[in-house]
This record gives sequence, structure tokens and C-alpha cells, in this order.
Amino acid sequence: MSGSLHRRLRCCLLGIMTLLAMQFVILVLVVRLGLIDELISRRLLLQQQQLSLHQHEWQDFVTHTPDQPHAFYQYNRQLSDNLAAVRLLPTTRHESCNRRRYALPHASLAKLSVVISFHNEARSMLLRTILTLISRTPQEYLHELIVIDDGSEDVGLLASLERHLTAAYAERGRPRLIFSRNLNRKGLIWSRNEGARLASGHYLLFLDSHCEVNDGWLEPLLERLTLNSRLAVSPLLDPIEPETLSYMAGNELLKGGFDWSLHFHWLPRVLADKETLAQPYTSPVFAGGILMISRESFRKLHGFNPHLEIWGGESIELAIKLWLCGGQIEIVPCSRIGHIFRAAHAFEFPPQYDQEQELEQELQQLGSAQATYLRNSKIIAESWLDEYKYLFYALKPSAREIPLNLRPVSTYDPAQIKAELKCQPFDWLMRHVSPELRLQHANLSALGTLRNAGRCLHVAGTVPQLQLLLTSCHSLQVTQWHLHHESGQLSTEQRLCLAVDAAAKQPQLSLEPCRAGQTGQHWLRRNTQLQHARTHLCLDNPLKDQLLLSRCRPHAVSQSFQFALEMEAQS
Repeated sequence: MSGSLHRRLRCCLLGIMTLLAMQFVILVLVVRLGLIDELISRRLLLQQQQLSLHQHEWQDFVTHTPDQPHAFYQYNRQLSDNLAAVRLLPTTRHESCNRRRYALPHASLAKLSVVISFHNEARSMLLRTILTLISRTPQEYLHELIVIDDGSEDVGLLASLERHLTAAYAERGRPRLIFSRNLNRKGLIWSRNEGARLASGHYLLFLDSHCEVNDGWLEPLLERLTLNSRLAVSPLLDPIEPETLSYMAGNELLKGGFDWSLHFHWLPRVLADKETLAQPYTSPVFAGGILMISRESFRKLHGFNPHLEIWGGESIELAIKLWLCGGQIEIVPCSRIGHIFRAAHAFEFPPQYDQEQELEQELQQLGSAQATYLRNSKIIAESWLDEYKYLFYALKPSAREIPLNLRPVSTYDPAQIKAELKCQPFDWLMRHVSPELRLQHANLSALGTLRNAGRCLHVAGTVPQLQLLLTSCHSLQVTQWHLHHESGQLSTEQRLCLAVDAAAKQPQLSLEPCRAGQTGQHWLRRNTQLQHARTHLCLDNPLKDQLLLSRCRPHAVSQSFQFALEMEAQS
């Protein structure tokens, strides 16, 4: 009997030891796969959600959202209303980011102030932005949250938001909550400057109001700023699809840039030797308006240019100022924040000019949004582009007619800032930060709008249903053309080339992707004519707005096409 009991005990002990060994092996595998951080973060997230608004309070806040059409928000508001306030997000950053231990300063030396300005945002989307921020940011670093309502039509939103958030987070003592409402629309730029003025933390984070903060977003940014106080850093933005609200991984091989129209563009990131996708990398411009910077650096730069109105160009202006005046911009792929890139503005721009003011026809036909953006771009060109501003005016001739009417702002004078901070000339940025700007015009014979009899050559529609036509030159969206010196290609900013199928019985004009060595895409500049090199036919507009190819006729008005800027003498 005792021998049987002994055998049973030995079997039980062996079973327990086997089970413990299996658990140890599983734990090792989990650690090796870099999943332990994710498991911990999800457990913490569930705990943090208990500190957030209770579900009935969340629904009470959301159900008071005004019923507006889809175009009002530019994303699926109903789906947003039905999603959880804080949902689990996929881990989109490189697995090496999850294993890293970041060298962070003591929280008392790195207090973070977050500024969120919004105008006509859906309640559920705004609250999701705020709750993901609070839930996924280490409590000891999140010093304060500054929320500014820029004159939204939902007049009760801010008071209700303040009531709910204060009730939910008052006991924690952090973050400090500051709410402010502009009685009249003052714009994103003014509101962000005001938020920075109200802030008391060591660092500022400017965050859009239609975001979702992912796990571990702060530590990689804070480490970079600790290592270099002159940096401004941006997370890598993960796109949130506006209709399905699906959260997708962003692209580590893109950086932000701009062209001579002062429009933002994504540029390819070229990896250096032994550089990994997870490493921080410099970028000429930050994207999505999301940026973290020391409050002292922002103050020295005098913030966003207060002469810029409402929205448009502020990120490019601040980026140029940062680079030229001793700073740098980095994108940090280990930091991820989801962002909805809307197809259009979900708000209207207020009228910019007195209707009694007599303006040129081009200015009169610009919409208020276009006029605001163009005016802001003109201010940037006049302030920072130096001798290269002629390229901006070549691409945006309407800007010449826009009056600046700058309001007196005693603390903001670009010339004074340049002298005070010993800023570099714009040519320095082209040589050291954005060499692609120099390449854009170095090999061009002509660029800008292409006019014939007061109308502009324009590409309408989308691939594959593109249409080539002549249209009003008064829109900001009118196509900008580049005539390349060596290849003779006539291309758009989207790298579509005007082409001719010379083998066809009746040669026809078409648009196709630009490819090197394509004889069908080769054009010659003959005075003001555009002659196709292979067929020797000229671009013609014999009937109103009907483009075709015909025999070249000297001095024919219908064949006279004028670029906004000719880079070399016409032959």
C-alpha cells in the first residue's frame, strides 16, 4: 500500500514538474516573439478603461451629436458613434520597438502638455481621441490636456465634454484639464498658439481631433527630445480609413515634403547602409499637423505664424523655420498614432475680403478656402523663400493679386526672427534638407500653368478615365505642367505625360505614365508652340476648348500656349 502511494505521489510530482516546464517554455517563446509587451499593455488598457467614462455616460455624451450629413464630418460618424470609446488597436510598429527599453528623464523634468483644437468634430471621434490619449500615456508624464473649441456649431459640446471628463478623472489629479471656447471662428493656427500660451509643461504635443493614440507612443518621442532639445518629433501616422474606420499600418518608407506651390507631398525615404525601418529619420516637413516639441523651443521660434489665417500652410511654415533656424524634424516609427486623412475640409472658411474691395477677376473667382490657403502660401513665400519665390508665383500666378493686409503683430516679424536666431537662407534648406526642390526646376525648360486664349490646359478625372481639356485658370486645382529640357516630356505633378500615338492613322492626344525614352512623349518648344517631335504636329485649339493635333502654322493664335514661367529662351 505504501509503495502504491509512493508511486502515485511520484507521478503527481512528475506531472507538476512537466506542467511547470511547459509553462516556462511558453513564457520563453512569448518573450522571444516580443509579445509580452503587447499582453501587458492590453491588460493595462483594460484597467485604464475602467477609469474612463462608463459606457452609459459615453453614450449620453455621444447621443447629443447634431444630426449632420456625411459631408459635414467627412467620415462615417454613425459607425464612430457605435464603436467603443477605446478599442484595441493592432500593433503596427516593428517588433524591435516592443523590446526596447527607452532612456527617459524623470517625470518631474518632462511634463507633457497636449493641445487639441477642433472645429465641428463629431463627439464620438473627439472623445475617442482624448480617451486613447489618456489611456495610453503614462500618467506621470501627462501633465495637462488643453482642449480648444474653435467656434463649433455644436455649442453645448465643450461644456458637456468638460463635465464628463472632469467627473471621470478628477480623483486621479492628472491630467490637468483646461477647456476654452472661441465664440467666433479664429482658426486652427490661432487656437494652437493659444493652447501653447496656456500650457505649462516642458513639452508640447499638437494633436488633431480625429486620432487614435496607439500603445507606447510617448516613450520613443520623449527619448529623442531628451537626447536633442532642438528636435521636433512626429510619430509615424497610421491611416484610419474614413468609411470603415479600419486602423491600418503606416508606411515607414515615406517622409513629408513640399513643392514650389507650397503644397505638402509624401516623398520616398531612402534607407542608408545598416539603417532599419524602426530607426528615427529626418523629414523636411511633419505630416498631419501632429508634432511634439519642447515648449521653450516653440517659444523661441515664436510659434505658428499668427499672420496665417484659419488653416493651411502652418506646418510647412513652421518646418521651414525649424530647419533654417537651428532645429531639425524627425519622424519616429516606433511611435504610432492613427489619423483620419479626410478627402476634403469638414468646415467652411469665413470670407476673407470686403466685398466692396475691387479685385482682379482671378481673385474674385477663388473660393474662400482657396483664397485663404493661397494667401497663407504667399505669406510663407514672401517670408522664407528669398530669391526663389519667383517659382512660387510662376505656379500660383493668382497669388500676385491677393492682398496680404497683415494685422499688426508686435511679437512676430520674420526678418527679426531670422536675425535673432541667426537663421540660414532658404538655399541652405535646398542643399541640406530638401535637395528634391532643386531637382524640380534644374532640368526644366518651362513650368506652371499652360494658357491658350485665356484658358488653361487641365487634366480632369482620375485614372483610368482622364480627360484633357481647357478650363478656367482661376482655380487652385488647375494643372501645373513641367516641360523637361532633356527628355522633352510635358508632365503633370502626378507624373502623367502628354503623349501621342504616332502609329495611329489619326494621331490622338493621350495621358500616360511618364517613362524614359518614350518618343511618343517628346515635345519641342517652337516659340509659343508645342510641337510633337515624332509627328511634327502642333498642339492646337481650333474650336473652343477642343484640343487636337494639326499642322504647325506660324503665328496661329490657336497654337499659342504660354507657360507661367519660361526657364530658357524660346527657339
